[in-house]
Amino acid sequence: MKPFTFLPPIRAMKSMQGKVVCATSDKTVAVEVTRLAPHPKYKRRVRKKKKYQAHDPENQFKVGDLVQLEKSRPISKTKSFLAVPVPARKKKEKKEGEEGGVGSQELGIPLESQQELQA
Repeated sequence: MKPFTFLPPIRAMKSMQGKVVCATSDKTVAVEVTRLAPHPKYKRRVRKKKKYQAHDPENQFKVGDLVQLEKSRPISKTKSFLAVPVPARKKKEKKEGEEGGVGSQELGIPLESQQELQA
């Protein structure tokens, strides 16, 4: 994919991450951003949600996609963010025998589920 070059992002504001909740408009997606904020009275952290309209020039995002919002110049009355795909996270690889319980390799005895498959 080519980087977005037509609208330079404004680097002064920290970018936000959210989930696409509506992608029916042309070149626009609605993104719901969830953040944790302290409750005014009880000081417990509460989830706060807000929807932003973001520019999607190639209509590449679908509902449920994780996107990053970058601040840009105002594109319309309600759009001042660019939707950018989030880079995939690296998953930790599990080592052999690290499945959470006692594995059949340690004892040398096949598990019951494996015995049924062999019979």
